[in-house]
Amino acid sequence: MGAPSARAVRGVIVMLAVLLVTVGALVLLHSGGPLRPAPPAATPPLPRTPAPGPDVAWLGLNYNSGAGVGTLQDFARRGIVYDREGGISVKAGATPASSARFAHGLAVSFAAGMVPDIQVNPALGPRGCTHDPVPPQLCLPTAGSDIAAFVDGFVKTANSVIHAYPRHRALFEPMDEPWDWAFPPGTSSGKTAASQYALIVAEVLRAAAAAGIPLRDIYVPATGVLNDGTWWIPDLYAAQPCLKPGRASCGPIEAWNLHPYGRPHSATEGIDYVPRVRADMLSGQNNLVVSEIGFCALDVNSGKSCQYNQPDVDGTSAQAATWLRQTLVEAARMHEQGWLRALLIWERAATGWAMQNRDGSLTAQGRVLDLFADSPAGR
Repeated sequence: MGAPSARAVRGVIVMLAVLLVTVGALVLLHSGGPLRPAPPAATPPLPRTPAPGPDVAWLGLNYNSGAGVGTLQDFARRGIVYDREGGISVKAGATPASSARFAHGLAVSFAAGMVPDIQVNPALGPRGCTHDPVPPQLCLPTAGSDIAAFVDGFVKTANSVIHAYPRHRALFEPMDEPWDWAFPPGTSSGKTAASQYALIVAEVLRAAAAAGIPLRDIYVPATGVLNDGTWWIPDLYAAQPCLKPGRASCGPIEAWNLHPYGRPHSATEGIDYVPRVRADMLSGQNNLVVSEIGFCALDVNSGKSCQYNQPDVDGTSAQAATWLRQTLVEAARMHEQGWLRALLIWERAATGWAMQNRDGSLTAQGRVLDLFADSPAGR
């Protein structure tokens, strides 16, 4: 979702309009009127034992260091340290020396003891793609010169962070949800997006290895079945066999990131769908990060951004908190098995997805996250 931009948009505008009406009608039927704003949830007392540090912590938040509410340590002091989006989401080629925004974002994140997950997006490519509510933006680069520019820029960005902060850990994502950005605009085939992206990521891995950037820190976007019934990961391998193990020309992929939006206890979406997607991975399957997952409360921040996402992740504050608790429990089992390295919730503040209100108090979901982070399963 990269942002509620996502980064969870799952349909066309017409479908979204229908969902808006449907959700509104269900809310009115359920409550007899508009939902009242959910009251703040009490902040749990600080844990008696020190929170896990960045070397062992595994929980995080999108906009963890850039939400603009509360204090930086509100979540980090409980071991919720992974950070994504905001000032640490950049265009390929950006460096701390060339971008004051990037430099500030990294400095704030590292100073708070966080682990930045840096999303690197194209600076060049064919225009005309749209991803409501995100304004029109670039499609996947397809011209050789645009692909080369992204590859060179990605390596430049990653190297600049590694050299500027040699004692700190950082993750790198080569683009956000690339299956949504096939060229030409409106392309419906998942195979087209997979083919275009496979070429790009193959060049990224080849260049990163040559530059000495650890491939284990490059988290390639992964998902399962797409809207047209195609499977993303097998299609990547089919388009670029060198991404498979034993093909030294470009791969193999050593790390993946996922955005498994959906309710828990489902075989086709949500956190319990991750093992199914993992089964398609021929390498890197023990180095997974869920960099976006979450639920949208219609009674928090007026349900902002809820209408742009799957209706089955939208609900009341109490429902969202229950789904989040169940998701965290399932994720903890995967983390205990050693292959789920981190899980980042969408998002810290500002929308119906929020863990924290504008005054710094917690939402019901925020309290669930805090309490879980303080429990043995969250440590």
